[in-house]
Amino acid sequence: MRGGLQLNYLQVCPRKLWLSAHHARMEADAEAVALGRLIHERSYRDRPRRSLLLENLIALDVLEDEGAVLEIKHAPTFVEAARLQLRYYLYFLWRRGVKQRGELRFPRQRRRETVELDAAAIAEVEAALEEAARITALSIPPTIPWTPACRRCAYAPMCWS
Repeated sequence: MRGGLQLNYLQVCPRKLWLSAHHARMEADAEAVALGRLIHERSYRDRPRRSLLLENLIALDVLEDEGAVLEIKHAPTFVEAARLQLRYYLYFLWRRGVKQRGELRFPRQRRRETVELDAAAIAEVEAALEEAARITALSIPPTIPWTPACRRCAYAPMCWS
């Protein structure tokens, strides 16, 4: 695993990042993931958007009429993680010569946010990529204290049983 989702997991929980990078796949039966997938599929169907798979690595949605990379989340609970994920997608495109802006959207809250890639965002993404590589290279998962987010995490049975 690498890319935007990896950086999202880094922000949410480094242990979740490590477990996922080491092939523990717990999201398949997770209610929150299923809800997010449903909202993603059903939101903005009236808008012209296109899904792209880049280098067999990254799946992006692009709003064709606005020319923005779209990231849809069901709740703004982990908004910083969502911003970093979207910044990574913009960074990925920028490294390939494409300057793009992003739209982070929360349809249930009728909220949207423009995400741009500037020098600070580039530095943030590069630092996060280094930190994610460091964590995934560990021989055992990092120890993380329990947080309220752990209650709804798909990986909780692996962490707290």
